[in-house]
Amino acid sequence: MDKEALKARFEEAKRIADKASRFLLSHENLRSEISSKAENDYVTSADKECERLIISSIQSVFPEDGIYGEETGESGSHDCRWIIDPIDGTVDFMASFPNYTISIAFQDEEGLAFGVVSVPRQNEVFSALRGEGAFLNGKPIKTDERTPLGKTLAILVPPHRHHELLHGYIEKMEKFYYFVSDMRSIGSAALSLCYVASGRCTVYYELGLHLYDIAAGVVILKEAGGKVSLSKKNEEWIDVAASSHSAYGKMMEVVDD
Repeated sequence: MDKEALKARFEEAKRIADKASRFLLSHENLRSEISSKAENDYVTSADKECERLIISSIQSVFPEDGIYGEETGESGSHDCRWIIDPIDGTVDFMASFPNYTISIAFQDEEGLAFGVVSVPRQNEVFSALRGEGAFLNGKPIKTDERTPLGKTLAILVPPHRHHELLHGYIEKMEKFYYFVSDMRSIGSAALSLCYVASGRCTVYYELGLHLYDIAAGVVILKEAGGKVSLSKKNEEWIDVAASSHSAYGKMMEVVDD
């Protein structure tokens, strides 16, 4: 897709993310209307309503584009499509924990083209357009390439949806502790990638994610100078290892061990 067409969609994505953020902030009462999709995988009425709002907003401007939404699935073109997670961190939203996000990405013939991750409760918007750099609330961000790893944080998320993988994951967490200061788990894959992109953390490792969880964050991380390994385990889930450029080799030693 040509640059002007991408930029038009990118600007629209930021407007839509703002609209969706305002919707969620004014409808947090919907967090109590919960149903279960799978083990430790929940959906609220807010997820469904927010996705409908995002999709209808996109289709009113770009009706020919494809859609891949967490709640509604895939429709239309795979070569030119929006990838949407209306609430990444649904459990955070359910618990009124402030780290839930809205994640909107776009994919064209060349791959992931832009990403927007809005954090409504923190009034933060991370964004990136391919080849144009990464931003937080309009200001450029970069990964932390200077701080010694022993003084940095890692986001390490145990496989809460895949308990059979827990033992092996805990062994890797212990190895990560040998070269970072401490760990966090914040409940949103999109935000975790953005925290590495903005230098708040240097490493992020999680198993069993979907494309809609990570698409926007991956663009933002790469545009901020970071590196990411995406290991597709089957048709449903992806293992993600992301870091600053300087930490990548050390991280992958642990991941590949």
